[in-house]
Amino acid sequence: MFNWDKMIKPDRHTNLKYSIINISSVILSELNAFYAIKYDTLMQKVLQSLGDDARINFPYALNFLYLMNQISYEQKTDSFKSIS
Repeated sequence: MFNWDKMIKPDRHTNLKYSIINISSVILSELNAFYAIKYDTLMQKVLQSLGDDARINFPYALNFLYLMNQISYEQKTDSFKSIS
């Protein structure tokens, strides 16, 4: 079974720039600046801001925000919106 605790908690080998929490904060700041953003556009903005290594944890950050009820997904437009 997947252990979320190990994904979120940093260890000594974790680069905090690419952590799920940091990527989530960049996603939320982008969603607060715009009403809705398509998946590909949002990923490009995050990668432009943090670098290509953020690509690995990008889906996990989206899952984290969705599970924390911070974002919603619109299937028709393939876009995300901030709930708060």
